Amino acid sequence: MKNKFFNQNTKQNFKQNMKQQTLQEPTGKGVIFIKSRKSDNKIHNMVSNICVHAKERDVEIVDIIVDESSGVDVDRSEVDRLWDWVENSPVGIIYLKSIFDITSNEDDLEKFFARAEYYGMILVDMEAHVAFVPDMVEENAE
Repeated sequence: MKNKFFNQNTKQNFKQNMKQQTLQEPTGKGVIFIKSRKSDNKIHNMVSNICVHAKERDVEIVDIIVDESSGVDVDRSEVDRLWDWVENSPVGIIYLKSIFDITSNEDDLEKFFARAEYYGMILVDMEAHVAFVPDMVEENAE
Protein backbone atom coordinates (compact mmCIF):
# COMPACT_ATOMS: atom_id res chain seq x y z
CA MET A 1 0.00 0.00 0.00
CA LYS A 2 1.39 3.39 -0.99
CA ASN A 3 1.56 5.58 2.06
CA LYS A 4 0.02 8.95 1.36
CA PHE A 5 0.62 10.13 4.93
CA PHE A 6 4.37 10.28 4.50
CA ASN A 7 5.88 12.43 1.81
CA GLN A 8 9.17 14.28 1.54
CA ASN A 9 7.68 17.54 2.86
CA THR A 10 6.28 15.80 5.93
CA LYS A 11 9.64 14.25 6.74
CA GLN A 12 11.46 17.56 6.19
CA ASN A 13 9.01 19.36 8.47
CA PHE A 14 9.55 16.85 11.30
CA LYS A 15 12.74 18.50 12.53
CA GLN A 16 11.17 21.94 12.23
CA ASN A 17 8.10 20.81 14.20
CA MET A 18 10.28 19.31 16.90
CA LYS A 19 12.39 22.49 17.15
CA GLN A 20 9.24 24.59 17.46
CA GLN A 21 7.91 22.24 20.12
CA THR A 22 11.05 22.59 22.21
CA LEU A 23 10.85 26.38 22.03
CA GLN A 24 7.27 26.46 23.27
CA GLU A 25 5.93 25.91 26.75
CA PRO A 26 5.99 22.28 27.90
CA THR A 27 3.34 20.28 26.11
CA GLY A 28 2.27 18.48 29.23
CA LYS A 29 1.16 14.88 29.24
CA GLY A 30 1.54 12.06 26.77
CA VAL A 31 0.61 8.44 26.21
CA ILE A 32 2.73 5.79 24.51
CA PHE A 33 0.98 3.28 22.24
CA ILE A 34 2.94 0.29 20.95
CA LYS A 35 1.60 -2.67 19.00
CA SER A 36 4.08 -5.48 19.38
CA ARG A 37 4.31 -9.14 20.25
CA LYS A 38 8.05 -8.94 20.81
CA SER A 39 9.79 -9.90 24.04
CA ASP A 40 9.37 -7.77 27.14
CA ASN A 41 13.01 -6.64 26.86
CA LYS A 42 12.49 -5.32 23.32
CA ILE A 43 9.28 -3.55 24.31
CA HIS A 44 11.04 -2.08 27.36
CA ASN A 45 13.82 -0.74 25.07
CA MET A 46 11.23 0.84 22.73
CA VAL A 47 9.47 2.47 25.68
CA SER A 48 12.79 3.71 27.12
CA ASN A 49 13.71 5.37 23.81
CA ILE A 50 10.33 7.06 23.58
CA CYS A 51 10.55 8.21 27.21
CA VAL A 52 13.93 9.85 26.50
CA HIS A 53 12.35 11.68 23.55
CA ALA A 54 9.44 12.80 25.73
CA LYS A 55 11.63 13.90 28.63
CA GLU A 56 13.77 16.05 26.30
CA ARG A 57 10.55 17.87 25.39
CA ASP A 58 9.28 18.11 28.96
CA VAL A 59 6.40 15.70 28.33
CA GLU A 60 5.23 13.54 31.22
CA ILE A 61 4.25 10.03 30.11
CA VAL A 62 1.10 9.09 32.01
CA ASP A 63 0.42 5.67 30.49
CA ILE A 64 2.00 3.05 28.27
CA ILE A 65 -0.40 0.96 26.23
CA VAL A 66 1.04 -2.21 24.70
CA ASP A 67 -1.22 -4.00 22.24
CA GLU A 68 -0.10 -7.62 21.97
CA SER A 69 -3.03 -8.71 19.81
CA SER A 70 -2.56 -9.99 16.29
CA GLY A 71 -5.44 -7.97 14.86
CA VAL A 72 -5.14 -4.74 12.92
CA ASP A 73 -8.77 -3.65 13.20
CA VAL A 74 -9.20 -0.25 14.81
CA ASP A 75 -11.94 -1.62 17.09
CA ARG A 76 -9.62 -3.09 19.74
CA SER A 77 -9.77 -2.59 23.50
CA GLU A 78 -6.26 -1.06 23.52
CA VAL A 79 -7.29 1.59 20.98
CA ASP A 80 -10.40 2.27 23.08
CA ARG A 81 -8.13 2.73 26.11
CA LEU A 82 -6.06 5.24 24.13
CA TRP A 83 -9.19 7.20 23.19
CA ASP A 84 -10.30 7.23 26.81
CA TRP A 85 -7.08 9.10 27.67
CA VAL A 86 -7.54 11.49 24.75
CA GLU A 87 -11.17 12.32 25.46
CA ASN A 88 -11.12 12.39 29.26
CA SER A 89 -7.75 13.76 30.34
CA PRO A 90 -5.23 16.53 29.68
CA VAL A 91 -3.12 14.31 27.38
CA GLY A 92 -1.75 16.32 24.44
CA ILE A 93 0.66 13.92 22.75
CA ILE A 94 0.35 10.35 21.53
CA TYR A 95 3.68 8.62 20.96
CA LEU A 96 3.36 5.73 18.52
CA LYS A 97 5.94 3.19 17.50
CA SER A 98 4.25 3.56 14.10
CA ILE A 99 0.97 5.13 13.02
CA PHE A 100 0.18 1.76 11.47
CA ASP A 101 0.06 0.33 15.00
CA ILE A 102 -3.42 1.85 15.15
CA THR A 103 -4.66 0.24 11.93
CA SER A 104 -3.48 -0.62 8.44
CA ASN A 105 -6.87 0.31 6.96
CA GLU A 106 -6.50 3.62 5.14
CA ASP A 107 -10.07 4.82 5.78
CA ASP A 108 -9.86 3.98 9.48
CA LEU A 109 -6.48 5.71 9.70
CA GLU A 110 -7.90 8.87 8.12
CA LYS A 111 -10.74 8.83 10.66
CA PHE A 112 -8.20 8.35 13.45
CA PHE A 113 -6.24 11.39 12.25
CA ALA A 114 -9.39 13.51 11.97
CA ARG A 115 -10.49 12.53 15.48
CA ALA A 116 -7.02 13.16 16.91
CA GLU A 117 -6.95 16.57 15.24
CA TYR A 118 -10.39 17.39 16.67
CA TYR A 119 -8.99 16.82 20.16
CA GLY A 120 -5.81 18.77 19.36
CA MET A 121 -3.51 15.76 19.67
CA ILE A 122 0.08 15.80 18.50
CA LEU A 123 0.94 12.39 17.05
CA VAL A 124 4.59 11.34 17.02
CA ASP A 125 5.56 8.36 14.84
CA MET A 126 8.89 7.21 16.22
CA GLU A 127 9.74 4.81 13.36
CA ALA A 128 9.16 7.35 10.60
CA HIS A 129 10.46 10.31 12.66
CA VAL A 130 7.34 12.31 11.84
CA ALA A 131 5.21 14.51 14.05
CA PHE A 132 1.65 15.27 13.03
CA VAL A 133 0.66 18.59 14.56
CA PRO A 134 -2.98 19.71 14.29
CA ASP A 135 -3.74 22.93 12.49
CA MET A 136 -4.13 25.65 15.05
CA VAL A 137 -6.95 27.97 14.06
CA GLU A 138 -6.89 31.39 15.65
CA GLU A 139 -10.22 33.11 15.99
CA ASN A 140 -10.35 36.78 15.17
CA ALA A 141 -11.36 38.60 18.36
CA GLU A 142 -13.20 41.52 16.80
